[in-house]
Amino acid sequence: MEQTQEIVNAPSNEQKPVRALILPGGGGRGAYQVGVIKALFERGLEFDMAFGTSIGGINATLLAQGQIKRLEELWCSIKSSDIFSLPSAPQIGRLILGHKLGLLDTNPLEALLRRELDLNKLKKSNMKIGWCTTDLCSLETRFITIDDIFSTNELLDVLMATSAIPMAFPPRHIHGSGLWVDGGLVRNTPMEMAVNLGADEVYMVLLHPQQINVCPVNMFEVLVRCLDIVLDASARKEVHSIELYNRLIAGGSEESRGRKNVKVRVFQPRKPVNTTLLEIDPERSRKLIMQGYNEGCELLDLYDKTEHLQV
Repeated sequence: MEQTQEIVNAPSNEQKPVRALILPGGGGRGAYQVGVIKALFERGLEFDMAFGTSIGGINATLLAQGQIKRLEELWCSIKSSDIFSLPSAPQIGRLILGHKLGLLDTNPLEALLRRELDLNKLKKSNMKIGWCTTDLCSLETRFITIDDIFSTNELLDVLMATSAIPMAFPPRHIHGSGLWVDGGLVRNTPMEMAVNLGADEVYMVLLHPQQINVCPVNMFEVLVRCLDIVLDASARKEVHSIELYNRLIAGGSEESRGRKNVKVRVFQPRKPVNTTLLEIDPERSRKLIMQGYNEGCELLDLYDKTEHLQV
């Protein structure tokens, strides 16, 4: 996705703009978002909303708890084995019999989240948090906010659901029903919800590279590349929708009366990311955080320069 394009607009009053941070999924590449977030915070940007899908939803959760430093510490220490493990013999038996709907065991991720989650902090946070997940039973894609959560177990179910990569990770019941999985296949970038909730500015941090010129060499890489295509299409659709929304406002259409323009800034890896959805390694994560920080700073400078020239 072209990063130097932005929807140029601004709130019509002098009040502080309502800002939303959108963190889509991308598995082990999620460390890149931490670096961009550090760059954003370094510029003094504050966010009223943080909406995420899959690993982006987990990053958004710890961010809303006010734990950006802890988020970086985790990425710089965890390995794939801290997130999932290969199935045990009994689990393989259940998988063969059709009683288990995910290839990998995600008990390590659940234990990690249970240690790190703080529902009280999320409820008191100045940042409204939300997640996107899809039900395999009804095909419904649902956006769930912290206002819908009343216990740590419910919060854990939602996070495990939004991060459940289909086939790899088992789906999750929410409120005792459905088979909920990663909502990224349908809505990896929940920008529309942010706009509906009054966002003036949207900052989105994608995890699939801007350009890919390497052919996949095995079936797993083919699967990951297909997912990249889906995620890219989802992001493009969301940005196109906001562009159309802004054009309707600029044209003074009846449907846009009383609405305001939305500024969108998109951050995305400029060079190939040397990790896949399920590869998590402290050294790689540190490099991704640095890449996200450096590219985030560069793109913020570019956006500021472009905005200054248009004033």
